Parts: sequence; structure tokens; C-alpha cells
Amino acid sequence: MKKISSFAGFLSLVVFSQIYGVDTVEKSNINYGYQKYGEETMDSVQGNGMVILEGTKVLGLVQVNGSLNAEESAIDSLQINGKTELRNCLITNTASINGSLTADNTKFQKELSVASQKIILRMCSLKSLTIREVTGFTGAQVVDLRSGTRVSGPIVVEAGNGEIWISSNSEISLDQVSGAKVYKK
Repeated sequence: MKKISSFAGFLSLVVFSQIYGVDTVEKSNINYGYQKYGEETMDSVQGNGMVILEGTKVLGLVQVNGSLNAEESAIDSLQINGKTELRNCLITNTASINGSLTADNTKFQKELSVASQKIILRMCSLKSLTIREVTGFTGAQVVDLRSGTRVSGPIVVEAGNGEIWISSNSEISLDQVSGAKVYKK
């Protein structure tokens, strides 16, 4: 009888946790639509739609098909298809973006790779930047470096038709630029 009541107790716990949910050690989310995270630590975030990170620490990959708006967040790596806006963020590993990118006061510690017609970086620091070709786009791909943005390594525009607009207080190494003309503002 004791075995039956123990089994019944275990079974009711399993059913309860499935109905009401139980927090687990791994906090990883795959969602659709609108997602907003605050000051919390996540293992990874995957979303289709709009994802907002406000003071969030993501230990692994943030993967979004849609738009990402991150502020005051620390992220291991990014893989975005869509619109990306970053403010006061730290990206510790690689970032790959297919779409628009606007970043303010954000540090990219490893390679930033973007397929876009134009990106805007204000007060950012980057190790390296690769601008990938946008299929069907024949115009100049623009990298707008503003307000003290610093790129310490190579800047490569793979299609060979790039323009780097650099403000007077931003820094790049001209001998590490390929596939683009540099214009000082």
C-alpha cells in the first residue's frame, strides 16, 4: 500500500508541474510574437517576432527572426534576421545580422558580420567587421561610424562596393579596410 501511495504522490506531482509549470535550472525560451525580458539571466533566447531585452544577461545564443531591441544587456552571441537595435550592450562572442543594425555604446568583442544596405554605429567598439553581400542590391553598402566608434581590426565589404562614413573622432585602421571607400565626415 505504501508503494501505491508513493507512486500516486509522484504522479500527482508530475501532473501538477505539467499543468502549472515549474522553473528549471535551464532558462531557455523559444517563442512567437512579442517577448520581453527584464533583469534576468537566460541560457538562450529564440524568437519569431519582436524580442526586447532590458538588462538581460544571455549566456548563449540570441536567435531572432523579426526584430531585436536590447538595452543594458550582456549577450554571448547573436544571430538575427531582421531589425536590430542595441544600446549599452556587450556582445562577447560572434554576431551575425541579416538586416538593419543600429548600435549605441555597444561593445562587440569578437567578429560582427552584417548583410545590410546600411548600418549605424555610435560610440561602439569592434574587433572586426564584415559586411556581407545583400542579394539583389547593387548600390553602395554604407557603414556609418559615429561619435567615437572604434574598429581595432579589419573592415571587409565582401561585395566590393562599400562606403565607410567616419566621424572625426571615430577610429579605424585604413590599411585594414577592403572593398570600401572611406569618407571622413
